[in-house]
Amino acid sequence: MNAITADPALARRSLLASGAGLFVAFATGTARGQTPTAAPGAPPGMAPGAPAGPAPTNLLDPPQVGVDGLLAIGADGRCQVLTSKTEFGQGIRASLAQIAAEELDLPYAMVEVPFPDTDRMPDHGLTAGSLTLQVVGPRVRRAAATARAALARMGAERLGVAPDAVETADGTVRVSAEPARRVPYADLVGGKRFDLPIDPNARVKDPANWRVAGRDIPRPDVLEKVTGGGDFIHNVRLPGMLHARVLHAPRVGAVPAAVDESSIAAIPGARVLRKNNLLAVVAEREWNAVRAARELKVEWSEGKPIPAMAEVYDAARKAPVARADTTVDRGDPAAALPAAARRLEAEYRFGVQTHGTIGPSCAVGQYENGRLTLHSGSQAPFDVRKQVSHILGLPPEAVRVVYHHSSGCFGRNGLEDATAECAALAMELAPRPVRLQWMRHDEHGSEPKGPPVVMALKGGLTPQGRIAVWEAEGWVPHSTMNLVRTTAAEMLGTDDGPPGSGNWHANSNPPYDGIPAARTVMHRITETPFRPSWIRTPGRLQNCFAVESFTDELAAAAGKDPVAFRLEHLSDPRGRAVIEAAAQAAQWDGRASPANTQQGSPVRRGRGAAYIRYDNTRTYVACVMAAEVDTRSGQVRVTDCWLAQDCGQVINPDGVRLQAEGCVIQTVSRTLGEEIRWEGNAITTLDWASYPLLAFPQVPRIEVVVLDRPDQPMWGAGEPAVAVVSAAIGNAVFDATGVRLREVPFTPDRVKAALATG
Repeated sequence: MNAITADPALARRSLLASGAGLFVAFATGTARGQTPTAAPGAPPGMAPGAPAGPAPTNLLDPPQVGVDGLLAIGADGRCQVLTSKTEFGQGIRASLAQIAAEELDLPYAMVEVPFPDTDRMPDHGLTAGSLTLQVVGPRVRRAAATARAALARMGAERLGVAPDAVETADGTVRVSAEPARRVPYADLVGGKRFDLPIDPNARVKDPANWRVAGRDIPRPDVLEKVTGGGDFIHNVRLPGMLHARVLHAPRVGAVPAAVDESSIAAIPGARVLRKNNLLAVVAEREWNAVRAARELKVEWSEGKPIPAMAEVYDAARKAPVARADTTVDRGDPAAALPAAARRLEAEYRFGVQTHGTIGPSCAVGQYENGRLTLHSGSQAPFDVRKQVSHILGLPPEAVRVVYHHSSGCFGRNGLEDATAECAALAMELAPRPVRLQWMRHDEHGSEPKGPPVVMALKGGLTPQGRIAVWEAEGWVPHSTMNLVRTTAAEMLGTDDGPPGSGNWHANSNPPYDGIPAARTVMHRITETPFRPSWIRTPGRLQNCFAVESFTDELAAAAGKDPVAFRLEHLSDPRGRAVIEAAAQAAQWDGRASPANTQQGSPVRRGRGAAYIRYDNTRTYVACVMAAEVDTRSGQVRVTDCWLAQDCGQVINPDGVRLQAEGCVIQTVSRTLGEEIRWEGNAITTLDWASYPLLAFPQVPRIEVVVLDRPDQPMWGAGEPAVAVVSAAIGNAVFDATGVRLREVPFTPDRVKAALATG
């Protein structure tokens, strides 16, 4: 692995002279004291500590931010796209670069998207919800189009011709009739500001004329990832750096009651740091810090009781409710249900899961000359800055967060916790920098969890087999977005800001408009066994599992083909198109489920479908899963997946396909085996043996159909495909066996129990 080091002797002036050009930042202060080099992964020549002006009050308001808030053209003519959105495998750096390159008439290789740095970037919010292209993409496009028009005007003036006599091409302005007469962008604005507001009416290119956007372009980070190099947080090294490990409680709510510091006296250079209940060991060498954490004798309090695994869903139903959201309210379900020709009831459950970050959370911090600099893999650099400033009582402008790649994320895992813990240690160890890395048991045991979710459903059919009524209620966590309380705040007994309000109620209503009476109420509960956190496609996956499985139950009760049944209740043409595309790719055999043709076979095969419109407002996804069930072992194997996705205007088709494939693989793993288990108030799944991930031989064949809509807004692709996977697998199992699985994960024991009870 390549170490990333800082060179404090590298002067900012030399960085700017090397070609950084236009540099824009929105921090309210300037970096002081020792300044690390540009965040590794940021292009050469960008100085992270350059002076910055006052921050705009609304960084998402294009006229207020201006062109310079999103784009920087350097002295060498290269362009940088500035955003707080982080790249952790979604391909957003490639897509945003494609958008800017297209609208600026620059070669793709001349556009870069540096990693976020709270001293340098506008705050576009945390990276979540598949919103980067939807929110930032149009702003970059308008900013680039505004810049292109300005460059054309400047070029025409420099060339001494009328504005309508020039065109832009390959990073130059040239005379249309004499292409050899040209002037590079670098000569017009390189190293300077545009000082222009973004023109909301700037003329953007017709997608029919795109040369860069809309094409398959490889992501710039793939080679580094597969070769083990590049800008990973685990590789960051600073001169004089100490190594630390924080000791986390082995039980929920436990605190250190007694610590025997003499137990690590024989370990060279190791010492104990304790502040309130934050307990850590520090050493000059990392291995000695690891040894000290293992050997330090600590007595822990008993902690607080939590519901047993067998009682967790009943406990959710009985938990205090902050508020209830009615996500659909149409007709009179209470009156319609008793009148239905056939009625069904079911309860669906989704278990507690961890993010399963392959590399444990890590951070590096240094407090010097009144300024705290943190290197982190967090998806939310500005939120981390906000939380750390709350915890430590620092003004936000005294905290700087520099982003680096992490080794897996997809939700609020332990990265924010490790960063906040590192911040607290850096204050104690100042001015020496400190590197804190969690161990595997810390990651599985102490990071916040995807919480248990339960939904109870009732439905009724007409004599013709259409859905007459739908009634449901669910129990989901209330506060799980943005500011999940950090471990550091808990251990230090301080505040790290108000919690955000979660969105776990999303997609809890059926996506079908052909249901005359429908009502869904989602109860936002305030108590869960572990800190609740968003985990890839929060709420939508769990709710879609219940909604689309129950839709399948109604189709089976009606004796109808599951795909035809969905289309019968759906008028949205784009929704119908993805369902039809997935079915066509799978060569769907139109018939009712279950198959009822394999009763004598120990291994039975089936297919299932599921559909969602993400948040009921954006990306459409439908998929068909083929699965086989070994009735002797209870093992479920997903063999094939055919998935169709409509995320509007597509910037990088290959990126959309790769995201969909990643969604499928990760969620097949979550559906078939991932589950946090506990005894008493202690988590017992603390390693990969007890919390296994999907292995390579278990990965299904995946075919992705991308429905491009060049005339529509662009939507995200990083999460929506996750939502349909569990339901489609469960529906395939039903088709194969006639048995309905209503609790994720579908472990062999649960499958065998379901088969035994029929």
